[in-house]
Amino acid sequence: MCTTIIVGKNRSATGSVLLAHSEELGRNSAHKVEVSAQRAVKTGESFPLYSGGALPQPAQLARYLATKVFDKNHYPGEHTCGVNEYGVTAANNMAMMRGIPEARAYDVIANGIIWTEFVQLALERATSARAGAALIGELCGARGLSCDSGTMVAVADCDDAWWIELARDGQWVAQRVGPDEISLRANCYRIGVVDFDDHDNFMASPALRDHAREQGWYTDGPLDFAAIYGDPANQNDAYNLDRHTVLEGRWQGLQKVAVADLMRFMRDVFAGTPLYKTRDNGSPFRTAARTIARMNTEMSAIIELRRDLPSQLGNLMWCNMATSLTGVYLPFHLGITAIEPHFARASGSYDSACAYWLFVELARLADSSYAKCIDAITSAWRSFEDEGFATLPAVEARAAALEPTAACALLTEYDNNRAAAAIARAHHLLADVKTKAFYES
Repeated sequence: MCTTIIVGKNRSATGSVLLAHSEELGRNSAHKVEVSAQRAVKTGESFPLYSGGALPQPAQLARYLATKVFDKNHYPGEHTCGVNEYGVTAANNMAMMRGIPEARAYDVIANGIIWTEFVQLALERATSARAGAALIGELCGARGLSCDSGTMVAVADCDDAWWIELARDGQWVAQRVGPDEISLRANCYRIGVVDFDDHDNFMASPALRDHAREQGWYTDGPLDFAAIYGDPANQNDAYNLDRHTVLEGRWQGLQKVAVADLMRFMRDVFAGTPLYKTRDNGSPFRTAARTIARMNTEMSAIIELRRDLPSQLGNLMWCNMATSLTGVYLPFHLGITAIEPHFARASGSYDSACAYWLFVELARLADSSYAKCIDAITSAWRSFEDEGFATLPAVEARAAALEPTAACALLTEYDNNRAAAAIARAHHLLADVKTKAFYES
């Protein structure tokens, strides 16, 4: 149950599309960061599907950087968001379709495609946002959606962005996000009236209207996808709508949205709004409010797509492990050749050599002794991020002047040093927070 924001290029402080995503699977779905090299496909190689069957592979798969669950059978699936060498980024949000009982919502549909596979396929194959949206729609139409009654994928490149909302029985619709828009999804469909004649801004499954008629959901006239295909209870659930209300209010009045703004949005616990709730110790976690930052946030990311820089430098993922409010956003450039060991490692049980588990431990301690701990944690990470924002431009300028191999080596060194420094700071904070939490006043 996730939250995703797309910022159109005219509303972005970078002049290119920005994407922000938080992942909330639950079940201690430990995350890692992984880079996959561009590669030629072996003769006869196919893409195996979790729900059975396989897809033929193209001749070549793109290089990409992704956040992944530690074990693809854990949830199931592993790819939760990422960015590829063409500057295409993808992330997913679950939704619920009308007419599917909750007990059948997660059925395995034979030979269907699950949400993590849609994300992976877009990263491996798409050369533009529009091509990624079309690919996901075509695959949904051909194979169907498995293991969810509904879902949606955000696909973007530096200039363009799309939402693709998927339902069962091969039905789907895609809508372009305009360059002057900021668009949000919080676990419910939001594509409204579909203009089937506007091929610049909409794509849809050929049988979308006929399928709705057959189900008795629609007769004639404009087709409002969210109203017709969305489960009514889910579409009207405050669990989803509160996030829309708060975040859309946060960016009102902002002419441009920067990376730092998106980090702030991803850390939102509704402070200063009527929806803000805390427990007796001051913690905004585990209350009746479904906030953006949560105890079960496994990972959040801000993805920059910069057209005027080489691909290995211009495509950058800022990644934050565990609860975003108590964690830190770190840069991972597409061109890096190795991931700092703590961020490259993940497991199903606590492991102090894994960044995810260290940041989960910090978040849990903060939640248990919030008033004593939170200021020390947030001030430490804001200072750390400010240092990164200050030092990164010079490093990137140096990298831009180098030939690709040397540039990637420099970016690898810088990103890994920042990640290692964050791990050292996390250990220091854990000791400080434990001292505060265990002190009896």
